[in-house]
Amino acid sequence: MTTLQYTEQLVVEYCCACSMAFAVPADFQRRRMEDHKSYHCPAGHGQHYYGKTEAEKQRERAERLQRQVEAREADIRFEQRRLESERRAHAATKGTLTKTKKRIANGVCPCCNRSFANVARHVAGQHPDYQPGGNA
Repeated sequence: MTTLQYTEQLVVEYCCACSMAFAVPADFQRRRMEDHKSYHCPAGHGQHYYGKTEAEKQRERAERLQRQVEAREADIRFEQRRLESERRAHAATKGTLTKTKKRIANGVCPCCNRSFANVARHVAGQHPDYQPGGNA
């Protein structure tokens, strides 16, 4: 009588073509799941694992999260540039308004740029459609 002593773990597989049960070493099964290479049942039918392994799923998940982080960082940079542009535009508008107020306080008409002792009376009489803050 011949005896076989085997110390590795075997995993039972079933052929997808003939349904024959056969055993493969657990390490072999793990490698085929990772590399998706073909192997054969004892009857010669080709087999392979087509599903993604946990490692592949984790890698894809990490790549997807990395792309999301990069997209959010790009959004933040865009909003920071837009905010800085708005701040500069606001500062320019504020400067123009201050300049106009000082000119009016010094007696210069905001419409025709002529000097008058009483600018309010001049604007009311000569520029009745003038709206402060608007264009004449």
